[in-house]
Amino acid sequence: MPATGYADLHLHSTCSDGSQEPSELVRLAADLGFDAIALTDHDTVAGVEDAQAEGNKRGVEVIGGIEISSDMDGVSVHILGYFVDPTDAGLRSLTVEGKERRVARMERMVAKLNKLGYPLDLDELRDTLGDATPGRAHLARFMVAKGHFRHVEAVFTRVLGDGKAAYEPAQKLTAEDAIAIVATAGGVSSLAHPGLTGIDGKIERLVAAGLDGIEVYAGRHSDAQIMRYLSVARKMDLLVTGGSDSHGPGSGARGMGAVRLPMKRVEALRHRAAQRGRRVAAG
Repeated sequence: MPATGYADLHLHSTCSDGSQEPSELVRLAADLGFDAIALTDHDTVAGVEDAQAEGNKRGVEVIGGIEISSDMDGVSVHILGYFVDPTDAGLRSLTVEGKERRVARMERMVAKLNKLGYPLDLDELRDTLGDATPGRAHLARFMVAKGHFRHVEAVFTRVLGDGKAAYEPAQKLTAEDAIAIVATAGGVSSLAHPGLTGIDGKIERLVAAGLDGIEVYAGRHSDAQIMRYLSVARKMDLLVTGGSDSHGPGSGARGMGAVRLPMKRVEALRHRAAQRGRRVAAG
């Protein structure tokens, strides 16, 4: 792949809590002139095959990825994995267990919301999910559809954001375990949106556990945070990653195109993955 051009390495589809099909994301990437994207659905790689098939048609490299929910001393930490082997046994086990944890979490959050005075029908919500791995964005969009809030951002601000009244943690896996799972699957790990997690003092511990990179260019990072994490990457010899964290129209997050990561950063990730001995040709 060329060292010129741009990539978005943090995208969600309907296979987790995004609102666009994997193939739709690829078509949008082609329209926006991206050379590569990574599909990084929460705790699942279910959409990678379809996205890569569409990528082959559209001339867009689709990197097999995942965003693993984990815990670090009681704080929610997300670990991105790139160039992972979707057939890896450990990764497949994670996706099955991850979906079960997320379904149970959704049920707990709905119960809390009902007690808080936001009546929701759990069976109706389940019908809207289909086979997707459920996330808070699903529940937020459902609450908007039922008329409880006007937009998704308000749902997170009032009841579903970290520490809010209806929030429930999904993760049981440690961040160190998540990093190990990515490595075993032949992938390269990166700490997602560090500016939102508040664990700056613990990044060194993650590096000691094998963390490969850090998401410097995140959709919700300020310019000051970008400069800070570029410095962290240089100091700790971490690869630099970036992506919009798009969940699709109406999600309240920044959409695809908000972050354009130079392809030279992708080539550095590919080189690291190749050192792990897995095949990392373009999908």
